[in-house]
Amino acid sequence: MTVAAFGIALAMGSTACGAGQISQTANQEPAVNGNTANVGSMQLRNVQIIYPADKADEVFGNGGPFQVSFVISNIDPVENDRLLGIDAPQGGSVTLAGNTEIPAGQALRAGKPIGLLEPEDIQTTDEQKRLTVTLSNAGDSVAPGLTTPLTFRFEKSGSITMNTPVDSGTYLIRQDKVRQAEAPAEGHSGGH
Repeated sequence: MTVAAFGIALAMGSTACGAGQISQTANQEPAVNGNTANVGSMQLRNVQIIYPADKADEVFGNGGPFQVSFVISNIDPVENDRLLGIDAPQGGSVTLAGNTEIPAGQALRAGKPIGLLEPEDIQTTDEQKRLTVTLSNAGDSVAPGLTTPLTFRFEKSGSITMNTPVDSGTYLIRQDKVRQAEAPAEGHSGGH
């Protein structure tokens, strides 16, 4: 009887050990370069200004043109919405080229961030429409390490201003190389 009671107490004590604890990853943000926000039915993800691939110094010096990259998901199961425009600071202008409608339950993509693994020969599906967004005349409001406030205006969901970072720059390819082990310092041997 005592052994059974002890076994039950041990089992109950070990099961309650983790009750009420929050996992370390429960509130962790995704490892992406861009910013995230929600407004109405719109979920904006990985919003960023793409680092220029060519003549970066010249592009930054001229205040653009920069490509803007993001994914906007419409989580409303019934109502469509539309991206009406994006406003930039200091007299900057943003042009949208393509269909800006975001159907219910679908997403709208713009740009292609550095390192996005997406085969070029795969066409964008209806669920993931592609838009070209260009930021021009931004002056010195866009620079690596700084954020630029961009205001996204939607037909039904309203508007939201997001501090938009410049992405991390050139995508560096990982190089796995065998490295030579360092020789032990004089007077020391490898063993003890």
